[in-house]
Amino acid sequence: MFICGFIVRGGGTQDACAPRISEGLQAMRKILGMGGGTGLPVLLAGLKEFAQDPDGPSPPTGVSISAIVSTSDDGGSSGRLSRTFGIPAVGDLRNCLAALAPNSFELPELFQHRFSAGAGLQGHSLGNLIVTALCEKYGSLGLAIQTAARLLRSHGCILPATEVQTTLCAEFEDGSVMRGESQVASAGKRIRSVWLEPEYPPPFPGVLEVIANADVIVLGPGSLYTSIIPSLLVEDVIQAIRCSPALKIFICNLTTQPGETEAFTASDHLRVLQSHIGQRVIDICVMSSDPVPQIAGSETRVKPVRNDPQEIARMGVVPIQAGLLAREGPWVRHDPKKLAHLILSIADALPRPGAVYDEGGLVA
Repeated sequence: MFICGFIVRGGGTQDACAPRISEGLQAMRKILGMGGGTGLPVLLAGLKEFAQDPDGPSPPTGVSISAIVSTSDDGGSSGRLSRTFGIPAVGDLRNCLAALAPNSFELPELFQHRFSAGAGLQGHSLGNLIVTALCEKYGSLGLAIQTAARLLRSHGCILPATEVQTTLCAEFEDGSVMRGESQVASAGKRIRSVWLEPEYPPPFPGVLEVIANADVIVLGPGSLYTSIIPSLLVEDVIQAIRCSPALKIFICNLTTQPGETEAFTASDHLRVLQSHIGQRVIDICVMSSDPVPQIAGSETRVKPVRNDPQEIARMGVVPIQAGLLAREGPWVRHDPKKLAHLILSIADALPRPGAVYDEGGLVA
């Protein structure tokens, strides 16, 4: 009920360029995730359990999933293939395609296989090689992704942020500058600003339309400076997000990252995001309320992100805390199902055609 009341107030202050969310809203919720790294696949893996089977009944029900994926990674297998073939980095795209594949299907696991040896093969992911081969065959990254999605039976639409080969650059607080996502991420220094070279590359076809048509846009979880923000640095993407009638949700990370977000609170993450995307754009900031277990190594600079919901509320954003920590596995990460349930609960609170709302929530 609280969320409904918030949405009514947020809807009353939308940009004039955006239509009301409730006009012509269909049964299917259109959820768009933006980012990359290991965070976006976690969100997609949870959402796919609610995705409409493309071969299923009509009219559609459930959710329609889209993802806009950063392609500036220059490290590892992705970076080697990008430099060799002159294409955007495909590793994050591969992870998202595999995340949206059926759990019972064996091919995605093979797609994620990484070669441990072999001249020229060591370190490469099989999926990266397949997507690169498809890209070379068709001369189009878009067709390569579509073909890989069919092979994996992926539920959803995966779009690279841009088809242009880009380099992520950063200026640090000490005035030094580094180029290359892997260099930026491993520098361990506080970042002042980031940008892409070439600056503001053109968006991949369909990116701006997907943003305009979304019901909910989710930023994160993922590395703030090297996964989430790079997806925003494409031409016209920030303006498209501002003008979209979608509810905008930021998923805060569970832990800080050395240098990048060291000692950051949740509101610090949000403040950096707002410095790029603007004030009064993000509607909701989601934080995990679960205590984060002790991270291996007592001297590590990686610490749990401290939630500060009062400060987030003062920034004009609704704070939501929920138990989102995965209980299985060696890594500290969000639980895909818990995260998806929360996002869809928020989406279900969006105004429905014919419904009447007041400040207290749903009336009829």
